[in-house]
Amino acid sequence: MRHFLKYSTAAAALAATLGATPAFADNVVLWVNAPLASAPDAPIYAELKAFEAETGHTVEIQAVPHMEMERNLFVAMSGGAGPDVMALDIAWVAGLADAGLLADVTQKSDPIADQYQPGPLSAGRFKQRQYAMPLYTNNVALYVNNKMLAEAGIDAAPKTWDEFQAAAIAMTDKDAGTFGLTFGGSRVGAFQLYPFIWQSGAEIIADDGTVGVDSPEAIEAVQFISGLYTEHQAMPASVLTANSWDEVNAPFIQERAGMLISGDWAIGALNNGNPDLDYSIVPLPAGKEAATVIGGYNLAINANSGVSDASWELVEWLTGPRSIELMAQYNRLSAQAAAATDEAIAKLPEELQPFMMQASAGHARPVVAQWSQIHSDVFGTVWDSALRGEPIDEVMTQAATQIRQILGQ
Repeated sequence: MRHFLKYSTAAAALAATLGATPAFADNVVLWVNAPLASAPDAPIYAELKAFEAETGHTVEIQAVPHMEMERNLFVAMSGGAGPDVMALDIAWVAGLADAGLLADVTQKSDPIADQYQPGPLSAGRFKQRQYAMPLYTNNVALYVNNKMLAEAGIDAAPKTWDEFQAAAIAMTDKDAGTFGLTFGGSRVGAFQLYPFIWQSGAEIIADDGTVGVDSPEAIEAVQFISGLYTEHQAMPASVLTANSWDEVNAPFIQERAGMLISGDWAIGALNNGNPDLDYSIVPLPAGKEAATVIGGYNLAINANSGVSDASWELVEWLTGPRSIELMAQYNRLSAQAAAATDEAIAKLPEELQPFMMQASAGHARPVVAQWSQIHSDVFGTVWDSALRGEPIDEVMTQAATQIRQILGQ
């Protein structure tokens, strides 16, 4: 479903009431992911009215389903059309920037860069240039079944790799059909795996393009997680076929798995699937360092926009300090640095606090134009191969070679 809203009439009426019209008033076309504008009373509409009142600009908003957004943007913008400002899944930034479709906002963003959390801000950077600003962020944390943990004789959620492994093994009971951890297969499992590679001290693809997945540290991380299945049988067999979050969540909802690695998007599914489920959410257990993988949406400007200055004003307005309150109305996390202070975290719903507590340890997936291919074709295969018990050092060496070939190195 798509919703259209033009504010020009309201803005004109307001300007008339104030007795003045700004000298440079523009109309900005904004495309957002559908959940942000799902109803006429969605918070973003009030925020846009405030923007119009402050700046004199008008905003025309279109809500686009997530699954249609990337394709629609490529088609429209490649033809010289499309919105002035668009909401982008952080995974799309590199491809659109590489195609020359996004405006470089580095000079405008540099003076305010310290207002944003480093991880989400880096997700909008491509080849050392800023092309998008973080609208909201998310990351993955550890969900723990409190009852299963207690019955396993453990009194606190794991905070280290050793504690994580011990908890997973302790909650596994072959006769009872219970397991320590539910995990995804292929691409979903690879996404859950990335934090552990960073926690080992390794890089997937460094900012300078260096591929690090064949390092001893990365090999150790993949061996550690895959070993929970291949060595300890602490994951259910669904790990081999779970290619959606619903499939990953199912053993946890059914109380057949004691732990789950997922983002805040799992909360609704768990609560709806098992209202009596007693669980906690905690930051991911840390290896040599703490790390999590971030997701979320950015705002970017069309390279062909005829109202680039007004578009930047809108981007700065929606991603700036006001985003803390705006995103809270959606139960989403602002990427503002001020949103990650102890005081700000305490104001969040309890279930969201663990995600923001570890936000400073958030890593963006490598911002390279070929990332979708690398994630699907390389890392999906890496994870499946690891689950089949293939030698991890050989798997990761081959993966590094493939990645370098894809990157043209």
